[in-house]
Amino acid sequence: MVDEDASWMGPLPAAPGCDCHICRPDESYDEQDRRVIDTVLKHGWQVILVAEHAGCSDPDHDDHATGHGESGPAFAYTIGLGHRAGHPELLMSGLDHAVMHRALNGIARRVIDGLRLAPGDELEDVLAGVPVAVKQVSDAALPETVTWAGWFQRRKPEALAIVWPDRRGVFAWQPGAPEVLDVVQPHGWRVPIEHTGGLATDPTWDFPIPPEQRVFSCTHVVDDGEAVLWAARERDAERGEDWSIHCGATGHATDDMRIVHLAHLVRSSPSLRQISDLGLDVEAWRTDPDADWETAPLSS
Repeated sequence: MVDEDASWMGPLPAAPGCDCHICRPDESYDEQDRRVIDTVLKHGWQVILVAEHAGCSDPDHDDHATGHGESGPAFAYTIGLGHRAGHPELLMSGLDHAVMHRALNGIARRVIDGLRLAPGDELEDVLAGVPVAVKQVSDAALPETVTWAGWFQRRKPEALAIVWPDRRGVFAWQPGAPEVLDVVQPHGWRVPIEHTGGLATDPTWDFPIPPEQRVFSCTHVVDDGEAVLWAARERDAERGEDWSIHCGATGHATDDMRIVHLAHLVRSSPSLRQISDLGLDVEAWRTDPDADWETAPLSS
């Protein structure tokens, strides 16, 4: 499956050294293979959806669409990012297929546009209201999951797991996480790493105000889960200082505003940690969740 709204990509040049079935086609393909090749040619990638308990125990089964080994959670993965961008494929598990389909399409589009991901990265604006973490898919999981990507690339595939937290933004390796996170996102599918920043087991708090400090935000961020694109720290005669953190839109009405704990926003938008040292009467903004923060004094 692929996003029907994705634009026609056309036969763009492949990544250097690519030896996939587009770059070196066979004489013939079955209908499934042809569909994957045509989709990658047209859109730049394909998202494969695999149902829960779809494992295959027949060692002679040659259907590269379903993986082998023991049954497990529903999952989804991309095919084609290696060809288009020289980038590892993306794997996600444990959520509704429609949610994973939409999430992987969104990340894949960002990769095609130039985003490069590595284990330990955090991504925002993928799932509403929470970030996701990027981890390397283990060698043991590759033949159970991204099997069709290996066929397409004619080599052992590379893949990154897109790992999601609970509704509070707590990941499986952090205190208080529900055990189900490691069930539907199997721990063995990921290469262990030492997490830092907002992904650390016990993240540090570097803001000049406490986590429970109330700050101003907007309904688009708090209620709708939109990305944080603007923040400001202002002097206040009574409270000492105020923080405003919102979606970046101008002209918010009073009904659009919310008051929330700063910790809630930092959990959902960990990139705010990059501006924890924001000066008084200074604003910060970025054009999109993958862009760097810029700062300037607030206009008087």
